[in-house]
Amino acid sequence: SFVQSVEPGRPGGAHAPVMVASAWDFWRSIGSPRHVCAPMVDQSEAAFRVLTRSLGVQLAYTPMLHARLMVEAPAYRAHTFDPEPDGVDRPLVAQLAGHDASVLLAAGRLVQSHVDAVDINFGCPQGIARKGRYGAFLLDEPELAVSLVRALAEGLDVPVTAKVRLLPSVDASVALCRRMQEAGASALCVHGRTKEQNKHRSGPADWAAIARIVEALDIPVIANGGIATADDVAECLARTGAAAVMSSEALLENPALFCANVDPDSGAYLDQPELARRYLRVCRQLPPPTLGHVRSHLFKLLHAPLRHQPLLREDLLEATSLDDVEPVVERLAACSHHQPAFHTPRFDAAASWYWRHRTAAVSADGELGETRGAGGASSPESRSRAELEAAALERRDRRRREKKRRRRQRGAASVAAAPAVAVL
Repeated sequence: SFVQSVEPGRPGGAHAPVMVASAWDFWRSIGSPRHVCAPMVDQSEAAFRVLTRSLGVQLAYTPMLHARLMVEAPAYRAHTFDPEPDGVDRPLVAQLAGHDASVLLAAGRLVQSHVDAVDINFGCPQGIARKGRYGAFLLDEPELAVSLVRALAEGLDVPVTAKVRLLPSVDASVALCRRMQEAGASALCVHGRTKEQNKHRSGPADWAAIARIVEALDIPVIANGGIATADDVAECLARTGAAAVMSSEALLENPALFCANVDPDSGAYLDQPELARRYLRVCRQLPPPTLGHVRSHLFKLLHAPLRHQPLLREDLLEATSLDDVEPVVERLAACSHHQPAFHTPRFDAAASWYWRHRTAAVSADGELGETRGAGGASSPESRSRAELEAAALERRDRRRREKKRRRRQRGAASVAAAPAVAVL
């Protein structure tokens, strides 16, 4: 376990207790990363992490791991926690979710030998987190949140970090983050939105608030929110003073975000079909837990061509193995005229899965008119809440209609394939 001592303050922060194996020693020991892949449920699995590492990611998180299930359900642990054994997938942070210190500690001890740090999730804003009493809803219980950081910092053999969202008051956010630092956190990741800023109400990330927190702390701070392009990465680092930036949804569609879609080795431009091919190659080496994980990634990577090729989308849905999936990807690549073309003058926001809700206006000639908020990345502020909700309902209805259509097709196919019954 770690004990605490006082180390001189870092530039931009006040003096504060930190671990003897100091926060900045830990940060240097993992290479002082600047580009971070976020923890994403059923999405930041080993295959995806390894792909992003080859394209500029320097630190990655596991998917969120439910602490109680990690302890009580070996099958869940085997399905969800997937450290790569050969060291390719390091440095790696395991993120845990829960509210019981003893359960979090037990889960942390199960994973600590496979990772470089253990993170506590104080950032998930979803309803399931409220029901389960974890994630961003623990920020409403600051005493408990701080006690969890302290319990893990004192009880684990690896550094402990935390991922938080902003509180409604920036001053309150700064105060809570300082308390987490004093409790033993070796780094904090700060998402520049409140838990209420979620889904179509997300709005811009508040980089100014993150900068306030960076200024107040002595430990490394990772800025999260509003990171959609390589330019956003540079701008966020400059405006917040953070040690690193983290991307989540934008990285799902464009795993080459941090290298601006330029292959680090060859210098070739990386389009969406090539990224899909590379992901499938990694899947051969590091099979994801289910084929559903693979499909989910491909629906984001190949969002535009799949929209225009409903039959190929159907083939992808009906695939049962990677052997089935790969030909579909090649057929999509052959007719992939619709692409977002990230990091090029031809960038088309309307063709992007990530940008589809963040485009303020797309003119007839395809130019993006974007609304830039405090976080720099485009956001849907120019659209009213009613418009956003109507669009969400339309997408839901469209998905329902598509599911009904597929069921009817399968039923018709089953009838056609059934043997004729002789009538005597």
